[in-house]
Amino acid sequence: MQELSLESEFRRTHKNIEPRFLNASLDFADCPVEASLGVLGKKWTILIIRDIGVYGRDRFSRLLKTLPHIPPKMLATRLKELEAEGFTQKHVEKSKPPKVVRWSLTEKGLDAIRIGMMVGAFGAKWHADRVFDDKRPRKLRELYDEEGMELLLGDFRQRE
Repeated sequence: MQELSLESEFRRTHKNIEPRFLNASLDFADCPVEASLGVLGKKWTILIIRDIGVYGRDRFSRLLKTLPHIPPKMLATRLKELEAEGFTQKHVEKSKPPKVVRWSLTEKGLDAIRIGMMVGAFGAKWHADRVFDDKRPRKLRELYDEEGMELLLGDFRQRE
């Protein structure tokens, strides 16, 4: 009979590996990257968060227009997943039919924008030939305005 272990798979496979860049004094029960991926690791998720938070696309039809290759069923699924995981909030305006549904980001969703911003920064550096007409790589401060830089570089203190 196999004995059940309370040790996580991450802890078991990484216990004798000295981390680079991480605070070695922390005792990780599980990998924070792996624990965070969930819905964030799924196709379209970061682009949906980007369009809601950065471009203000807060309605289903507007999201479909700015994400032209996403099937409507996939968009509906991702929006439900994002809401269930606490990244977005759905607001239903009770007016005459048809009802109006709008989406907004929660604090968790705003924190997730940082992930998209860093992916964007990577693309601006390493795929500048596709991203910019002049094909010149850009640095963070060239990409983002003051508010964007504050969001990106600020810590995770609760926003007021």
